[in-house]
Amino acid sequence: MNGFINVLKPVGATASDVVVCLKHILHEKKIGHLGTLDPGASGVLPIAIGQGTKLFDYLTKKVKYYRAFFTFGKTTDTLDSYGTVVGVSDKIPDNEELICALSRFTGQISQIPPQYSAISVGGVRSYKLARQGADVELSARPVTIYELKLLSQVSKDAYAVDIRCSGGTYIRSLARDIAIACGTVGYMSGLIRLASGCFDIADAYTLDEIREKKSDCLLDIRYPLGDTADCIVGDEYYEDLDFGRKVRVEPFDGYRKVYCKSIFFGLGRQDKGILKLDYYLKNAL
Repeated sequence: MNGFINVLKPVGATASDVVVCLKHILHEKKIGHLGTLDPGASGVLPIAIGQGTKLFDYLTKKVKYYRAFFTFGKTTDTLDSYGTVVGVSDKIPDNEELICALSRFTGQISQIPPQYSAISVGGVRSYKLARQGADVELSARPVTIYELKLLSQVSKDAYAVDIRCSGGTYIRSLARDIAIACGTVGYMSGLIRLASGCFDIADAYTLDEIREKKSDCLLDIRYPLGDTADCIVGDEYYEDLDFGRKVRVEPFDGYRKVYCKSIFFGLGRQDKGILKLDYYLKNAL
C-alpha cells in the first residue's frame, strides 16, 4: 500500500498511538503521521503509508487550519488543560480587546515553543526535561499566521478562535502570547484541526471506519500534490531518468510532478536546466 489516509484523530490518543493502531489494522509496517497533534486535540491527522512517507518533508510545510479555544484568567505549565495551574489573573479580555490583540499576531511572527513540546534539546525531548523540573530555554522561531478570526465567546472566560497558520506553529504558545498582549494569562483549553494542507475534516475517517473499510480509505499518493504542476519528460529520456542520469528540462520554479511515458516518477525541481528528482516515487501507484 502506498498513499495516504485522512484520519480523524480522537481526543486522548497521541499521533503515535494512531500510527501503531493503523499498523495493526492495515498490516503495514511503513506508516507515519504528517505532523503531530497533541493528545488533547482532535481532528485531521494525515497518515502516510508505504512510499507516501517519502513526502514527509514536502507536506509538513503545508498550511494548517485550526479551531482553538482560549481560556483566560489562568495558565498552566503545559499551556493546555492537562497541566498544573501556575498563574492566575482577574483580568478577562472582552471581545474588543481580544480582536485588537489578534490583529497583532497576523503575518510572520516570532514564537517561543512551549517547554512541554517534542523539540530536541541536547538530544532530549523538551517535555522530558520539563517533567524533570529542568528550566528549558527554547529559541524563538519564525512562523506565519495567515488568519486569526474570533468566532464567539463560549463562556465567561473562554473564546473560540479560527486560525490558519504555517506548519510548525504552536497554538498553545499563541494562547499564551495573546493573553499577555491582553494584560492577563491564558492557555489553550481545546483544539480541533480542521485541515492540514488539502486534507479536510469533512473527508476524514475515524479509526472504526478504517477498521471496516481498510484499503478503501487509501488516497492516491498524488492526492496531496493536486496544486503541483506537471513536468513531462520526453519518452526518449526514460532510461536516463530511471537510472538517475542527467536530463535537461526547461527552467521552472519550485517542484513539479514528473512524468515520462505517462508514468509518475515523483517530485522534481530544476537546477540550471538539469532535472533533480528529489522525491523518487516510481512504482508507488
